[in-house]
Order: sequence, then C-alpha cells, then structure tokens
Amino acid sequence: MECRRKGQPARAQQVAGPNITTLATAEKRALPLSVLSAVCLATPLFYPLTFPLAWVGLVPLFIALQTQRWQVAFIASALFGFVFHGLANYWLVPTIANLAPFAQSTKQAMAIWAVVGFFALLLWQSLFSLLFGMLVWWAGRRCAERWFALAVGSSWLLTEWLRSLGTFGYPWALLASTQVAFLPIVQIAAWLGSFGLSGIIALINALLFQWWRERKSIFLLLALALLTSTCLLGWLEIRRTEKQASSSPHLKVAVVQGNFGMERWRPDVTFEELREILKTHLNLSEQAVKRGAKLIVWSETALPWRLRDNGVWGYGASELFDFVKRHEAALFVGAGEWREGKSYNACFVFAPEGKLSGEDVAHKIRLVPFGEYLPGNEWFPWLERILPHAPVETAPGQKRAETALRVDNKIVKPAIVICFESLFPFHIRHLVGNPLTSAHIANLIVIITNDSWFGNTLAPYHHARIAVLRAVEMRRAVVRSAGTGISLIVSPTGRIVQASRWDDRCVLIATMPLMEKSSGYQIWGDLPFVILALLVLALTWRRR
Repeated sequence: MECRRKGQPARAQQVAGPNITTLATAEKRALPLSVLSAVCLATPLFYPLTFPLAWVGLVPLFIALQTQRWQVAFIASALFGFVFHGLANYWLVPTIANLAPFAQSTKQAMAIWAVVGFFALLLWQSLFSLLFGMLVWWAGRRCAERWFALAVGSSWLLTEWLRSLGTFGYPWALLASTQVAFLPIVQIAAWLGSFGLSGIIALINALLFQWWRERKSIFLLLALALLTSTCLLGWLEIRRTEKQASSSPHLKVAVVQGNFGMERWRPDVTFEELREILKTHLNLSEQAVKRGAKLIVWSETALPWRLRDNGVWGYGASELFDFVKRHEAALFVGAGEWREGKSYNACFVFAPEGKLSGEDVAHKIRLVPFGEYLPGNEWFPWLERILPHAPVETAPGQKRAETALRVDNKIVKPAIVICFESLFPFHIRHLVGNPLTSAHIANLIVIITNDSWFGNTLAPYHHARIAVLRAVEMRRAVVRSAGTGISLIVSPTGRIVQASRWDDRCVLIATMPLMEKSSGYQIWGDLPFVILALLVLALTWRRR
C-alpha cells in the first residue's frame, strides 16, 4: 500500500495516482461494494455454516475505501453499517410493535415507535461502523504496507469493544459470532476474548485485500498461515480442554422449556392459567428427575409473578421447596421479586441442603434500556410521558451472586446470567470471577432468558448461539433455558451437547463437567488487547 511521504504535495500524489476516470469509476462501485460486504458478514448470522464468508466479507468494503475523497469513504462506511446492522436487527420492528398491550399503548402507536426505535438503533450502531471505516481509510493513506493489516484488526477490535460500553452498550452481531459453527477458530476466544477473535478475522480480511490490491503472494501466504495456525491451535485447545473436563467432577443437569409465550403477560390473565404454568414446569421437572437430573433450570420469568414480596414467599414457593426436598435436586427458577419498593428480574435458587454461602437469589444487573427501564428518567422525568415503557420499571441488581450449593455430593458454584447480560463478555467474566481478585470462582454458567418477545425471527437463534462464545471464553459448561426456545446445554469447548427447537415444550438433559481452571481471558480480560490495539494505531500515525 503506497503511503504519502512527509512533505509530498497532495497535488503530486494525485498526478502519480490513478487518473480521474478510473477514480470516478471506483467511486461509483463504492456503495454496491459496501452493501455486498454487509450482506457477506450478515449471512453467517442467519446460516452459521456459511462462516467462511466472514473471512473475506470485509474485502469489498476495503476496496470501496480505496478513494482519494474522505466523503466517499464516509458514505460507504455509513452504508455498510446501516445494511449490516439492519439485517442483524430487523427483528426489532415486529418485537416492539407487538408490545402494544404490555406497554399500555395502542398498536398503531407502537408500530410507529418500532420504526423509530429501529432507525435510532441503526444510527447508533452505524456510528461505530463509520468510525471503523474512516480508520481503515486513514490507515490506507498514511501507513506502511506492513502495518496496514494490523491497523485494520486493531480498528475492528476497538470499535466492537466501544459499542459494548455504557448505558447503550449493545454487542449484538459481533464478528466472532459468525464463527460459532466452526469450533477450532472459536477456541482463540479462550485467550483473546470475542473482541480479540473478531480482530483476528478482520486482520485476515485485510491480508486478503492486500493480496488482491498489491498482487503480492506474501499477503495470501500470511493470511493462510494465520488462519491455519489459529485453527490448528484451536484443535489442540479442544483436545486439552476435553482432557481437563474429563478429570473434573460431573453433574447431570436439565433444562426445562415450558413453552409459554407472551400471552402469560396479558392484563386479563387468569389464576387458572398461572396455575397451569407452574404445574407444567413441575411436571417437566419430574421427568428430568426420573432421568437422573440433579440440577434443573427453568427460564427467565418462567413464573410470571412476584415469587417473593419483601421477604414473604408468594404463590408456588411451597411447591418448589417441596420438590427439591423430595427429589434432592437443585432448582433454578426465573421469577419476579419485590423488595423495598423495587421490582427485580430474579433467578431463585432452591437447593436440597440449603446454600453453603452467598445469596439464594440473583438479580439481573445489566438491564435492557427502554425495555426494562427508561435511561435518564431521573433527570428527565418528562421522558415517561413521551416514550412507551413497562408499567413498572425493573431495578438493577447491585452485586454478583456468590452462591455455592452441595448437589449430589458435589459443590456447584453457578454464575447466573439473565437474558441481555449474556451479550457482554466482560460482564460474564465478572459474574464467573477473576482468580486474581476474587475468592469465589464459578464452575458452571447458568443462563435463563425469555425470548418469546422476538417470535420466530433471527433473534432467538442468534441469542442462543452466543452461549457458545461464553462457554469457550470462560471454559465453563453452559446451561441455557429459554422459555420458548432456543434452550441449549454447551460444553466448555463450545460444543452444543443438547438443543431444543423453537416453540417446543421439552426437557434437555446432559452430564456436564464442573471445571475449576481459569481461561486466559478470564484472568486478563479485554484491557491488554485494547491497549495493544491503541498502540498499533498510534504507530501507524508515523508516515513511511
């Protein structure tokens, strides 16, 4: 990649470069190429077996960014972001539109808010795609050949990490998510995390682009060497992790998928309907116990009412206590809790021998903005009069649950993850615990979620596959219960051991390891790679 030398006039560079006609032709192709790139990256989210598309999917965008004018690069980057995030988040429109009766609003009003919310999300997410595109355009003009691919990988890592931060953090559709069907390459997440894996994939794309651009076989060889070595190391990691898992204590776990959808939240729902929900979950759990399960997980809000109100147990609690006492099995139940005037999205833990330490309930810490609460409502109370919202806001949990249970003569220390929280690698790292700073380290990840709001769209499938990345990053088995699907049991290598179908009432059972050893990512997290990426971009500032 040619770089402008210090002191070289801009006019001289233009004369040395392509003629005006060639530039104009290239700029006309910029927008179609950006769209092609977005489609290539989005396709594996819908069809995971098309994962190789992500290895080359950014190349058309890089070709589009070969332009003298920043305005063209700006538009191409923004269009790429709009199309990619639009395809990955299309399900948001029907999801919001169908919330009308639950948000106490009319169907027509919610349809309008659905479109507004969708485009607001696209605008926000596209800002990070725009930042990435402009960083690549800048690197292509200023850096030496040997730094370009590193600059691209660093830029992607940084922009994905940035869009996961803060109140509006939303790490949906990471580049790493395109690889969940190909476990050898996913294993790198145990050392670099999902953002690091995304950076590696972007780096491979950049090397392939340089091979196409410069016609130098060295770039193709480097791309193939990086891809091959990553897969080989991943295969060795799978073997190593399986060996560690085989020597760990094992526990038979079960997932109950009750398959009750949005209708259970109707304002006119009857007590008989609620009683049927409890009865169905208990009957399915009886089936799990008969098949040897010792730890059973129900979904988020499996019981759509307050199971405990200011310390007083409500309807269904006595049946749950009786169940675990009779069968000597641990039970994880998603339900609501009311405490000191606040409503919590909770996961209650019922254990046969009581808890050894910590709490018997985990509260959801990371809440969905505009879904479970209105951000900024305390400073701008008028937002409540304008924006649709749930009748009662959910309060965030204040600390990680440090629960240890004795189940089947084994100590189980679960990291309890509720729905939206599973999107954030660093949050799961916090819940599992860092061995350098915490004495309590989880040996099992339990994810409960209610994806019925999404309907049979991309969302419940993609949301479920994220559990593969979380399992590999933490080297922990994952037990995921979703109310209407997709429920999963995932091994520490990311292998899906059991999976349910969408809109199905079923029980999943598997014997899983309770691993204690920490992964590299669990120890050091994202910060070292973020700092390294910033250093790489700082070095590319130097002109050749």
